[in-house]
Parts: sequence; structure tokens; C-alpha cells
Amino acid sequence: MDRRGLLNSTIGEYRLIDYIGAGGMGEVYRAVHSKIGRVAAVKIMSKAGRDPRSMERFLNEARIQASLQHPNIATLYDFCEVSGQPCIIMEFVDGQAVDDRIAAQGHLPTSEALFVLQAAAEALNYMHSHGVVHRDIKSNNIKITSQGGIKLLDFGIAKDNSTPTFTQAGDVIGTLQYLSPELLKGGAADPRSDIWALGVLFYEMVTGRTPFDASTIGELYEKISKSSFTQATVINPALPREVDGLISRCLRRNPAERYQTITELMAETTRLASLVSSPKLSATGREQGNPGLSGSRLVLLSAAAAVLLVVLAVTIIALLGSGGDDTIGAANRNIIAPRGDGGSTRAVTIEVVEGHADVYRSGEKLGITPFRIEGKPGEELQLVLKAEGYVDKTVKLSVGQQDKPYTFTLERK
Repeated sequence: MDRRGLLNSTIGEYRLIDYIGAGGMGEVYRAVHSKIGRVAAVKIMSKAGRDPRSMERFLNEARIQASLQHPNIATLYDFCEVSGQPCIIMEFVDGQAVDDRIAAQGHLPTSEALFVLQAAAEALNYMHSHGVVHRDIKSNNIKITSQGGIKLLDFGIAKDNSTPTFTQAGDVIGTLQYLSPELLKGGAADPRSDIWALGVLFYEMVTGRTPFDASTIGELYEKISKSSFTQATVINPALPREVDGLISRCLRRNPAERYQTITELMAETTRLASLVSSPKLSATGREQGNPGLSGSRLVLLSAAAAVLLVVLAVTIIALLGSGGDDTIGAANRNIIAPRGDGGSTRAVTIEVVEGHADVYRSGEKLGITPFRIEGKPGEELQLVLKAEGYVDKTVKLSVGQQDKPYTFTLERK
């Protein structure tokens, strides 16, 4: 079945609604659970790669991702087969890949690059503690979510102690520009190979290019083998000189001379973060007062709190000054608090497959999808979704014990 034929088909309980992209092992679609409305990413193994070894590799990817539960790692929901095609169903990460962000900005601010590096390092530290080496850390395998968090993706060549041997001695696996010298020579990967890749990633984020650019594979091989690259501060003089030290330690030709653990690297990123201003990204998903927070995370949380205070002030001014269909007021009403007394609340997020719809309750327009409304667990909500060219849709939702997304399909008139 071709790509167009797969759209609107079902994989388990999920209906495929959008094509996202393709990788070496298969195609990825955005999908919606037919009963609970959860949005997910579905990776379907391509028919071209359905030889026994590729099938085993695809299963290995699913097995490793299923074993990892970390806020900076995309969660695997399920693994199934449809008409002989293996499928991985995982968390849908809404946001921007780091390589796209670099392309849009030229390079990232130092504080933002440190934020991404620290989050990726935390994910890898967790993986390494569970005996997993990622082996494919790069800027298009990391996403900055729409909420300002960081998610590590794609475990297609990740390896643990249970991973079968897919390659022969001397084979090279991974993305060339990010490969460490030992991997480039066909050697075995260990956590220090991922640390090398983090050095390449950080260099790319702060300069806009990878350290081992070359016009031929032979030239690239020679530069990586000698760890020959231009210092980041030469390309971007605004960088603190300490950036060069961190990158240089990651990119030592001899693995024994690099940071030996992610913990060592994270100590350096925390120190470096104290020398630069806080990023615009927020550190969501973290509890304040958590004794495990590093110094850089506390700085980020303080910045996020300041931003929230500004947003709250703007919201209050907009609401007081709005007299009707005010654009700013309507935008700020896209988060609705529960009515009645206080207490613990949970959020319901509403989306429509067709894009945007106006959300009404009791004849009053509340906002536009994607729309978030808060309520007490167990509270029943009845809303009406309206969009030009579509039949009004009345939906009944129940606020659960956890934040919950709903995605609906509108019917054309």
C-alpha cells in the first residue's frame, strides 16, 4: 500500500491522519487513537527493508525504546504488525528538530545550546546507566517541544547487551559527521562514543556547522581520525572561551582522554551555564524544589517563572481591556481555569484534525484549537466545535486523573 493509501487507515486502535517523514527503516505518520483521542507517531517498516536482519533490527529498536522511561526520551506505546509490516507506536513529539532550528537561526544562543546539551546528556546518562548506547546522537534526532522541553528520538541503531550483532567486523554504522574515530574504524561503541557525538552536536549548535566538514569521504575520514577542527570561538567569537574547552574534551581522538562519563560532562555544562544568560526555553516537566536539579536547571526554572509572571500580567490587562471579540483577549483565553473553588486540577487539550476550530461552551466562545481547558478530576465538560465549512460538533469530555489530549474529526457540510 502506498503512502496515500495508508492515510486514514488504522493501525491497531490508531487512525493515520498525516504523513510526517521517512527514515532508513520506514515511514512515520501522525495518528489518533480512536477511543481515547491520544495523538501518537506511528513508524511503519518499509517493505523494501523487510529482510530478516532488518526485521530483527526494527524489533531491537522497539525493545530498547520500550525499556526506557525518561522525560527527555520519546515514550514507546506499543509494537504491532499489520499485514506483515512491523509498526512502532510512540509518543508524538510536537516541536522543532534542533537541525531545523539551527537552519532557521544560523546558530543557537549559547544558553539555548547548553540547555539542549544538558537535557540530551541527562537522557544519555539514564540510558548509559541502563546499559544502552544510542550510537546516533545528532541534531535531527533531538526535538525542542512546543512546551520548551527536549526529547531524544530514533533508537534505530541503539545497542544494549541483548542487541544481536547486525554488522560484520569492520563495518561502520551511524552518521559519518558524528562518528568517533573508533567507530569510523569499525570499532565497538561505548558511552564515550556518545560523548564524542555530544561534542559534535554542541559545536554544531553554537557555530551552525559540524566540526568535521569535508568535500570528500576521504577528507572527512582524515579530519575525524586526527580530530582536526577549527575552534568554535574562531567561527563565533561571541562564545565564552570555556566552550572550546568543553568541546575539545569531548572530541579527543583517544576515548581515554574524553570525559569518561556523562556525569563528568554534565558537571562542566552546569559550570558553563553559570557564565551565560538563561535561555528563552522553559524547563517544563520539572518540579521546583527537586533536590536532584542541577545549578543550570535552577537558573532555567527561575527564568521560566519570570516569563510566566509577565504572561500573567499581560493576560490580566488583556482581559480587563477586552470588550468583545478582542484578538489578544481571545488568544489568552485559550487556557481556561475551572469554575468553582480551587483544589487540584487536570487539563484537557482539544485539537481537530482539520486544523483550527472555535470552541464554545453554553453559547460562549472560549477560544480556538489547539485549546486547553482545566477542570477537576471527574468533571464532565460539554463543548461545541465550530469551523467554517464544517458541521458543528458537540463533544462531551471527562477530566481524568492525568492531563489528557483529545483529537476530533469534523464533518464537512
